[in-house]
Amino acid sequence: MLKFRLLKYLRIVVSLFVLAGFLAGFSSLAVWCGEAAKGEFLPSFLRALTRFSIVSLVLFAVVAASALLAGRFYCSFCCPLGVMQDIFARLGRLVSFNRFRYKLQPNLKRTRCLVLLIAVLLALGGWIVPLGLLDPYSLFGRNAAGVGQALFIEGNNSLYGRVDSVVPLEPRPEVPLLPAALAGGLLLAVLGAAAYRGRIFCNTLCPVGAVLGLLARRAFFPLGLDPDKCMRCGQCVKVCKAGCIDVRNRRLDTERCVACMNCGAVCRFGAIRFGRRPEKEVPPEEPKQEVDRGRRAFLAAAGISAALALPAGRLIRHSASSGKAAGGVPPVMPPGAGSRDEFLRRCTGCGLCIANCTGHTLKPAFLEYGLAGMGQPVLSFEVGKCEFECRNCSNLCPTGALKKLTADEKHHCRIGEVRYYRERCVVVTDGTSCGACAEHCPTGALQMVPYRDHLTIPQVVEELCIGCGCCQYICPVSGAEGKAVMVHGVAEQTRAADPHRVLEKTETEQPETEEFPF
Repeated sequence: MLKFRLLKYLRIVVSLFVLAGFLAGFSSLAVWCGEAAKGEFLPSFLRALTRFSIVSLVLFAVVAASALLAGRFYCSFCCPLGVMQDIFARLGRLVSFNRFRYKLQPNLKRTRCLVLLIAVLLALGGWIVPLGLLDPYSLFGRNAAGVGQALFIEGNNSLYGRVDSVVPLEPRPEVPLLPAALAGGLLLAVLGAAAYRGRIFCNTLCPVGAVLGLLARRAFFPLGLDPDKCMRCGQCVKVCKAGCIDVRNRRLDTERCVACMNCGAVCRFGAIRFGRRPEKEVPPEEPKQEVDRGRRAFLAAAGISAALALPAGRLIRHSASSGKAAGGVPPVMPPGAGSRDEFLRRCTGCGLCIANCTGHTLKPAFLEYGLAGMGQPVLSFEVGKCEFECRNCSNLCPTGALKKLTADEKHHCRIGEVRYYRERCVVVTDGTSCGACAEHCPTGALQMVPYRDHLTIPQVVEELCIGCGCCQYICPVSGAEGKAVMVHGVAEQTRAADPHRVLEKTETEQPETEEFPF
């Protein structure tokens, strides 16, 4: 009993530390805390596949091995959404004066496996959004980087002037309503269910829980119930958040157990222990001829899902090619995304890059990428620019959807291409001097050339443009048609030319002027 109490307190300390670290990482107060996301189950698996990261592969193997060794410790110790569910479960019991009691829940194994199968097949077909919505880390991140960070900034700025140590924070881009409502509504449903009955989401819809449950089912030293010591007092059932203890039959379902240690901490008879219980020899029975209709229905549903999910994922993925941002401008992906097709297949939309964008230009997409990329990060140069020296998004991406870039690669990564609309420029329309775009361009892609009346207008050097959006952000033109310089996204990111080489080439190509004849 004492051993399990110590393990329970250890679980509480570790889980709260994990939750605090993730909240700090998503609030941009401690960017380095975001590195912990690379150790989460699904992100580490995707990163190991997409970027062949040895570190991510080792982290994924550690989590899988721990489940195969002793059960689903990850769900209680390392999952931020799991920690939030535990907090709301505790609050639910306090508010209801223990009327919301836990009880034995049915094992919906086929539901879990069917949801996992559909989400994985859709992701293999190219539509990863459902898997990203159900993944516990990504669901937590979508809300922490969206509504959560917006509330944090508003609360921080409201204290500015009242508390000396508070520094005002710049507001982030407006979060699209539909993606925010979808992720926020699902999170509220998960937390509401947790307050009422505990870890319902973890054992019903969570794909990570389904995989770890299959591994924990064959665990070597799982948490178990000793039938010889169990007195059927029911105290363990009252504190079991997973609803996996069957006191009547003296069984503990290791497939659904999240190893919270609550049961062992209240058991007075030492019936809760680690290790498999010995299997009793049962005389062989005659084979039954009855048909398992539930199994037949599951296999039929799985077959139909396999036949429809892959084509549906491919069809939705192809819709991304027609995605347009406001004004019909192709969307701009974050640096390191590579090709649009691969980026949309790899990004789960966790929002870690959005939360830590120093230029405040990343936001969740609505239909810029089409339905295939709803909620994934897209650059909006109306509210910010991609900072030339910032590499937070590519460095922090836990799934490998963004390649980690060096400083030189970031400075030459062409995420878009600029378009100059001469008829909108204030130099042409108002006859006033400007040049703000060329002044703020970090690569020299915009250069001022003579126009008339001693005025100059921008000229684009396409080889130098990286599409950072500094020109569009600073352009003073405002109107329904758009600004005088607009950055269009590219389907595949390439490397821009070096400025000194382009300048040397331009100088050599200039025609020689003839000497004055007199």
